[in-house]
Amino acid sequence: MISNNDEKSDISHNKLLKGLNDNEIFELCALGKYKYYNPGDTLFEEGDSDQTVYFILQGEIKLLQTLHEKKKDIAVLQKNDGIGDSAFVKDSKRIVTALVLTSSHVMVIDKIGKDMLPPKIQLRIYNNFNQMASERIGGPIHRDTKLVDQIQYIGSRIKKFIHTNSEGYKKTELIRNILENIDSLPVYSSNLFLLLQSDNASASEVVEQAKLDPSLVGVILKTINSAYYGLRCKISDVQHAITYLGFNQVYQLVVDHGVKSTMPDTPEFQELQCHSNVISLFSFELAKLCNRNKPLMHSTIGLLHDIGKSVTLLMKKQHQKLGMLIDLLDHARIGSLLLEKWNVPDIVYKSVEYQCFPEFFPPSEIPEELKEYVAVLYLSHICYEYAKGNENEELPVAFIDEYVELLNFPEKSFMPLFKNHIMPSIYKKMNACPENVRKFLTESKGKITEAESTSDIGAGIGNIF
Repeated sequence: MISNNDEKSDISHNKLLKGLNDNEIFELCALGKYKYYNPGDTLFEEGDSDQTVYFILQGEIKLLQTLHEKKKDIAVLQKNDGIGDSAFVKDSKRIVTALVLTSSHVMVIDKIGKDMLPPKIQLRIYNNFNQMASERIGGPIHRDTKLVDQIQYIGSRIKKFIHTNSEGYKKTELIRNILENIDSLPVYSSNLFLLLQSDNASASEVVEQAKLDPSLVGVILKTINSAYYGLRCKISDVQHAITYLGFNQVYQLVVDHGVKSTMPDTPEFQELQCHSNVISLFSFELAKLCNRNKPLMHSTIGLLHDIGKSVTLLMKKQHQKLGMLIDLLDHARIGSLLLEKWNVPDIVYKSVEYQCFPEFFPPSEIPEELKEYVAVLYLSHICYEYAKGNENEELPVAFIDEYVELLNFPEKSFMPLFKNHIMPSIYKKMNACPENVRKFLTESKGKITEAESTSDIGAGIGNIF
């Protein structure tokens, strides 16, 4: 049995006992119980209402707190620290969980022992708790201030790097030659972009543009007469087909066909185009959900956002020895340059250029006229990754709350928005999607369901399917 003298010598330097004399410390030790804890033991859980005070004699104890539905490390307490300020506040509950990290020796004073202490000792311990709390808060505040300064410095360097390199792209002979040799979009696609900027665009105008290219008419009729739609009688009139498919889907078919006509029909390009089709679908739904104007504009940006990656694929094919260098190029800037050359609306090619900004910057760092378009494109990519079952930790979500707030969605956080609104709406329209998009959504069902058992990302989504 360890004597009070031995315990007193162990505890006399505890921060909670600062200002107590030897007699008061002996009185405290006489009321304490001495316990040993193993790694992994829990002293108490967040939300517990016990009023026990813990004085750490040896070992390490970690404090955790639930933030955004996950337990986060708050602090690690060691010898001469203590836990239990809530014991001095009536009806107070624990706001943290205390988990033993290493074998620990602790003196414990329960509520009965605490109440037996003279008021003077209780007040001194309580004041020491407050002092410790101030020190713990002060340290993180100083670190946070320094971190903010570091982030701002890094951000300014990134922006300078991006803008400096962007100006050089137009002057680079290799890039300029590649862009000049890529075919222009068909006339009907260019005219369709003009319709896109009009608030009065109609299906009949799309029909007229479609008729300009027999191959496009063939794509539309092939789509409507595919076994997928299961029509009893085949449709041979393009206007009837467009009326049946609907303006939005035909518009996407036209733009998609126009882009495909400029690029090689290779597996790599097909994969990029499938990704763009899915992003376009998510963009359209997100824009509608937050009541943004012209969801078709958002859809178009989604269809075209990766055109720069297609250009880099062409560059690598034509200059195989420069593959590693080409991989370092900014595909967003290259795509923007090509779209500008194609005379697409300014809002489209400029949004494509800024598409990577949300990974590093809040909305305030994006030009005002582009914010909502870049935000929708960014959140569409997060939807895409969630649909694949990827986890939060793997995604660029540092500023996601700011972009959700910017668009004024019905949900204030993105996960409920994805689960409760986006995926149900997407699933209802899946039957009208291109085959590659349907395949992606079908495959994502299994991945989301699998993710439910290991993370909170897919929780509750599987039952939509």
